[in-house]
Amino acid sequence: MMLNYMKSEFYRIAHGTEAYLLVVALVVVVLAANVILYAMTFVDPTFPYATVRFSLSNLLGMFTMLFALAGVLVALLYADDRKNGTCKNAIAHGCSRTSLFVGKCIVSVAVGLASMAVVLVVYIGSAALLLEGPVAEPAGVLFTAIAAGLPSIVAAAVLAVALEGYFAKTATAIVAWIVVVFVVPQVLALIGLRIDPVAVFAGWLPTNIFGNEVNMAFLGGDFPWDKPFGLAKCLIAGFASLALFAAVGVWRARKIEL
Repeated sequence: MMLNYMKSEFYRIAHGTEAYLLVVALVVVVLAANVILYAMTFVDPTFPYATVRFSLSNLLGMFTMLFALAGVLVALLYADDRKNGTCKNAIAHGCSRTSLFVGKCIVSVAVGLASMAVVLVVYIGSAALLLEGPVAEPAGVLFTAIAAGLPSIVAAAVLAVALEGYFAKTATAIVAWIVVVFVVPQVLALIGLRIDPVAVFAGWLPTNIFGNEVNMAFLGGDFPWDKPFGLAKCLIAGFASLALFAAVGVWRARKIEL
């Protein structure tokens, strides 16, 4: 029954507008960013930032935006689930609550990966066509970052699905998601400035790794995934978050009333 539910969801999404609108918006943003950099060379021939390296590094500097986009995608896909009675209908036709949660997670991640692939093709392709400098090396750095952060991005999507199913209102789920993904890690990082054990724990939270540590790398030093044990740390933090959020999501899915 879960496969039937997933097929129906893929069909609904493919014939809807939510995912397409998000992809189009992101494509317009990344294309406009590269066009602006290119256009600046006509204003100032010595403009130093019209390079592929600078363009692709912008995403690295805003890497946690990918976490936010995971949450936005889930909210767009499932905001009307309760109103439309989709979950009740699926359960009435024999789909268990656990299968419903897992199915939503798989669909969200699949749609997210497809959307990411389209945006990256436009982003890197337009940078290669319009801007100066080699493509392979900065693109390799970007793909390495995405590989290191992908488990954490998936975990953010799974948490969004879990909270969307728990709270009656999408707005409440979004606020709770922001608190867990962004606010709590930052608060713990600040507390960690005075308490070392808290700092150690905060250093393992994905948004601190891909936010604070990446930003520090731009000031001098290595990216988190380039440090000794760094890539393993990124993956462990991501998979641990994924396992935790999935377990909580399954547990809550079995208890909530639809």
